[in-house]
Amino acid sequence: MAILVSAKGSDVLAWRAAGDFAVSFRQVVLARMEFCRSDEAAAMLSGVSQALDDLAAANDEFCSRCDSLIEEAAASPEPARLRELTATFYAALYDHIAIHHSAPAFYQFSLLFLQALAGSVCRYSHTILGDSFARIPEMALIALGPAGRQEFTPFCRLQFMLVHGPVGDADNGLIQRYATLLHEGFEACGLQVDGVVTPRNSQWRGSLSEWGQRLDKVLARGKSSEVIEILRLADQTQLDGAGDAGPGFRQRSLAALAASPVAVKNLVSRVVALSNGIGMMGGLRFEKSGPYRGQFAMLDNALQPLSASISALGLLKHLETMATPRRVRELLWLRVLNVDMAERLLQAWHTLHELRLIREREVHPDWANAAPLHLNIEQMSDSEQEVLRESLEAVGNIQRHVGLNFSSIGE
Repeated sequence: MAILVSAKGSDVLAWRAAGDFAVSFRQVVLARMEFCRSDEAAAMLSGVSQALDDLAAANDEFCSRCDSLIEEAAASPEPARLRELTATFYAALYDHIAIHHSAPAFYQFSLLFLQALAGSVCRYSHTILGDSFARIPEMALIALGPAGRQEFTPFCRLQFMLVHGPVGDADNGLIQRYATLLHEGFEACGLQVDGVVTPRNSQWRGSLSEWGQRLDKVLARGKSSEVIEILRLADQTQLDGAGDAGPGFRQRSLAALAASPVAVKNLVSRVVALSNGIGMMGGLRFEKSGPYRGQFAMLDNALQPLSASISALGLLKHLETMATPRRVRELLWLRVLNVDMAERLLQAWHTLHELRLIREREVHPDWANAAPLHLNIEQMSDSEQEVLRESLEAVGNIQRHVGLNFSSIGE
C-alpha cells in the first residue's frame, strides 16, 4: 500500500515502495530455493532473471507500439483508418492490463490516444467544411464524464462539449454543422458517443460568454435537473484546441460551481445518497431484477460513488486536477485527507478499476456489453471478496467525509 502515497517523482527506483517490493520479491525467491540443490538454485535464479528481462523488454516494446499508434492516429486523415487504429490500440491495452494489472498505464495511454484521435477528427471535419471553415473561431473540444476524469475505456460513452470564440448569428449554422461532424467523426472511429452530452445538442456548445450566461442562469434558477447537468463540468479534460478558450473555460466554470451554494449542496447531497454497495446488515447489495439479477453492480455501488466523492472534494477545495489518483494526492497534501484515508482510497481506486478493466477484457471488443460492470460474487475467491469489501468500506468512508466537509463550511 505504501506505493500509493510514496510514489513521488518519475524515478521508480527511488520510490520507497520499489525497495519494499524488491525485498519481498527476494524473500519469495529465497523461500523457493530453500530446499533446492545448488544447481537447481542457480537454474532458478537464472530463470527468474531471464523472466524479468523478458517482461521488461515486452513492456518497452508495448510502450513503443502505443507511441507509434498514437502518432499514426494523430497524423491519419481517414476515418476508416482511424477505426482500425482504435481497435488495434485498445486490443493492445487490454492485453497489457491482463499481464501488468495497471489501471494507471491503461488510462494514461487511453487519454493520449483519445487526444490524438480528437485532433484527427477535428482536422477531418475542417476538410469537410472546406473554405467555410475559415469563418469558425478558436475552438476547444473538452471531454466530460469518464474521459473528463481521464478514466476512459471504449466501453464508456464519450461525452464532450465545445467552447468557441464569439460568432455572429449568421455563423451559428456553421458551428452546428461542425459539431455534428465531430460527433459523427468519433462514431466513425468506432467509439460510443453519448447522444445527449454532445455539442451536436446546442446546450453543450457555446462561446465563453454564452457559457457564462448559461452557468449564471442555471445556478440562479436552482432547478435540480439543470444543476445536475451543469455539474458535469466538475470533471473536464481538453482533448483538442489551442489558445485560451479551454483553460479560460475551466477556470471560470469550476470557480462558478464551487462558489454556488446551490451547486455544492446538490452535488454533496447526491454523493452522500449514493450506495457504497454495503447494506444495513453488512451484506453486499445485489441487483434485484433484470439480466444481472443477483450480481453486484460495480458502477452504481463502487465506481460512481468513489469518483463522485473525489470530484466533490476537488470542487470544494478548488482543485484543477482531474485524474482521481492525483486529486487524492493533492487532497492529502492539503490535509483534507490523512495518510491512512488517502492510502485506502488509492488502493480502492486501483482495485476497482483493475477489476473493471480485466472484466472488460473478457468481452472485448464487444464494447456495448454491460456485463463487465456486474460481478458474480460467487465466482470470486474469499481473498478477492475481502479486497472488494475493503474497497467498498473505503468508498463509504469518503462519502461520509464529503458530508462532514460540506457541513463544516455551512450550507
